[in-house]
Amino acid sequence: MDTNERTGNDARKVYVRRALIGAVYGLLMGTAFVLVAAFINSWLYPDLPMGVDWSQASVRWALIGLGLALIGALTCLFTETFHGLLVGAVTAGLLALTSALFLSSTSAGVKFIVLVFTLAPFAVMSLPITLILRRLAERHAHALHLKWPLPRIIVLMFIAVALGAAGGYFMKLSRDALMAVQMFHENIQAAPENQKKEVNQVPGLQEHAGMSYLIFQKDSMVSTTGFDVRAEYEDGYTVECVVVVYPGTTPYIRSCEEIK
Repeated sequence: MDTNERTGNDARKVYVRRALIGAVYGLLMGTAFVLVAAFINSWLYPDLPMGVDWSQASVRWALIGLGLALIGALTCLFTETFHGLLVGAVTAGLLALTSALFLSSTSAGVKFIVLVFTLAPFAVMSLPITLILRRLAERHAHALHLKWPLPRIIVLMFIAVALGAAGGYFMKLSRDALMAVQMFHENIQAAPENQKKEVNQVPGLQEHAGMSYLIFQKDSMVSTTGFDVRAEYEDGYTVECVVVVYPGTTPYIRSCEEIK
């Protein structure tokens, strides 16, 4: 092996090592975000039996956890900071837009137009994330040449986890969603004593009185100001209600049904 070939192999190893470091920090940040987002409502509202939607968490991890790993790898792959930040920001913008549009019900043509005209703003907004990942990877590489690098690297990894967890915190229930969940829970609890409750019209609910359940919520499919809130019981029985929340008014249950 001649000198030029050896130098080329060494350079490739440096690029790969730098990309791997960036990918690790991106994966740490994304995983922390997804885990905190999944459990934040259970931690903040222990009086409510909030459930964890593992299918949603899996999709989020695939999009955010692996997405940030890819962004971190591409951001740190280049020697020049500008090139790394540019590629990382564009990749982040593409992933964010593609994920949002993939879940949208609009036509393919409209999705393409939206993707083209909003990519630049999304890329600019993604710059802070790529800059953070770049700085963490650079500090990691610098720590490897110092005495006792492990404590420094642990601190850097903790910073990545803390930043991801801070982002996950903001995935907590909105004020309106919390009001909807609280009202739904109160109605389920009071159903056996009050036959006029809307939820009492659902077949099978009375037979599940006193049985534990987990609550899940999402934006309503039928009401622009409501939430679809459901209770899943231990035996698989599920009841779902549309809870409407108008600003400045008391929430009310629009309808309830058994989900089979």
